[in-house]
Amino acid sequence: MSTKKVGGIIVLSIIIFIIYGQLKSYRYEKELERNGIITIGKIDSIQETPKRNYLYLSYYIGSKKYISFESGLHKNVLPKDIGKFYKIKYLSNSPEIIRGIYSAEIHNQKEILKSGFSLEEIKK
Repeated sequence: MSTKKVGGIIVLSIIIFIIYGQLKSYRYEKELERNGIITIGKIDSIQETPKRNYLYLSYYIGSKKYISFESGLHKNVLPKDIGKFYKIKYLSNSPEIIRGIYSAEIHNQKEILKSGFSLEEIKK
């Protein structure tokens, strides 16, 4: 096999991989929009790198605690927001896929407790 063919196959494979990732991301966004289940999540930390920001959130589904992350780009969430509670959406079949609704901060302690958090977690 010639070097040109191998190079072409590698480039084509990379393009297919990128398109697959974009389609999968688009599918999850649409699924969250249509069938996302709303709960309450707490911002635990923010990881900032030169090109990306990640928001780490904890939340409960039933009695199980999850910790997941999402891109923080374009979310207007700052380090001062760590420890605050917000509405989040997740997928029932993929509970680790979440999107925060950062315009909907939750202050009601009863509502936060009802979603699975303990008093100790609220006070942290």
